Amino acid sequence: MDASDDATPVSGDAVAEVETEINPVMHLVAPIAAVFVRSAVNKAYEKATGRPAPEARDPRTSIVRALAWTTVITTTAAVAEVLVYRTVNKLGSKPHQA
Repeated sequence: MDASDDATPVSGDAVAEVETEINPVMHLVAPIAAVFVRSAVNKAYEKATGRPAPEARDPRTSIVRALAWTTVITTTAAVAEVLVYRTVNKLGSKPHQA
């Protein structure tokens, strides 16, 4: 292993390490936020189209439409979850003292 593989900052490095521990509350907050985002996206779809959002389990929904909607909804929820994790962890993180 050579020195370039070492991820720890060299003393005098201007970049401070940040603790990567996840706030325990995040295990509740992020999934709840994802549920709210999914609900909001479904309501926005209904408002924009005048029809209910596609239901993937409904056999009357075409496979293309079901897959497209599933892609949209899961991507949106995942992005929201990442943003919540990052925001809350950033608020609660402390610079690591060397």
